[in-house]
Amino acid sequence: MLFNEVIGHEEIKQRLLASLQAGRVSHALLFSGESGFGLLPLALALVQYLLCTGEKGADACGTCPACRKMQKLVHPDVHFVFPVTKGNKGKTPVSDDYAGEWRDFLLANPYATLDDWVAAMGADENAQAMIYVDESQQVLRKLTLKSYESDYKVMIIWLPEKMRGECANKLLKILEEPYPNTLFILLSEQPGAVITTILSRTQRLRVPPLQQQEIARELEQRYRLSPEQAAEVAHVARGDWGRALKMLERQEGAGEEHDNQELFIKLMRLCWERKMLPVNQFVQDLTSRGREKQKNFLAHCIRMIRENFIRNFGMKELVYMTAREQEFSKRFSPYVNEENVVPLHDELERAHADILRNGNGKIIFTDLCIKVMQNIRPKESSRQAT
Repeated sequence: MLFNEVIGHEEIKQRLLASLQAGRVSHALLFSGESGFGLLPLALALVQYLLCTGEKGADACGTCPACRKMQKLVHPDVHFVFPVTKGNKGKTPVSDDYAGEWRDFLLANPYATLDDWVAAMGADENAQAMIYVDESQQVLRKLTLKSYESDYKVMIIWLPEKMRGECANKLLKILEEPYPNTLFILLSEQPGAVITTILSRTQRLRVPPLQQQEIARELEQRYRLSPEQAAEVAHVARGDWGRALKMLERQEGAGEEHDNQELFIKLMRLCWERKMLPVNQFVQDLTSRGREKQKNFLAHCIRMIRENFIRNFGMKELVYMTAREQEFSKRFSPYVNEENVVPLHDELERAHADILRNGNGKIIFTDLCIKVMQNIRPKESSRQAT
């Protein structure tokens, strides 16, 4: 990928280019931010420029053998580490087991998320993608070999926060004392979850959300959206190009975001009515969906509580909801107020953390529904109901 193919981030691109041209590139870089902000595209553009053997100016040449291989993600001196799931390969998996799937996935959309990658692997719904300890042996083996075509050996680690502790500790020594001309690029959505000894050995670069006008401009140019349509999608995307693409791809009545909104509406209505039999059936249906979908649903609920609370203040520029979400919000937002917004948010966060720790879904969601029942109705309504 060329720098001019990366959406936005002009200041970051100039900083990276200046470092590359001056030969002052740290042996270990850590880019932090959401995947949809452009972590992988920036890393790929940096590596292509570094390995380019043609005429380089403000960008890689794009035509030399190294550039052509990078554009197909087949350069022999560039290696990838990424989370994988157990089960499909019959052993503890490593990234190389999914090399073909990863290449197709990345070429299709370098702004995609971990959930998109799990789906691309065809993993079980309850499987959680991790970077296992066997991966560290693969990394050490690759870095001990002589580079094939370039002066550099590059190791791109996507989501290092998914590394098991033993794996991270084994990689620590090579980060402390790297082989000559070895470059590590770590791309993290949650740098706080990366062990501190690794963080301390990297040069960190925060990648912020894309500007709304940058996303809108790309939508107009690539997908021929009208300025009004592009501005609406860009606003709801909140600086995330991957989210903007999902909004375009989603058909009316289809897609996970639409399903999550329907579930959110159902949850709030059932908790308002306080009827446990329908709530039990709702929990039963929800826990049959798999852990990744459960986590995504809870993240959607957390976002909806925030958006509905902000909507009450009349600041439209701070509200990021689709048309379908706004329609429900007209009636629902008055019931998210100063008295209950913090308890509702905290209970949803707690449920999300418990699901992340592989807790019992039926117990977690039943408890959540009871807590939502206790907080969603105003006290006056509760008194009238009794």
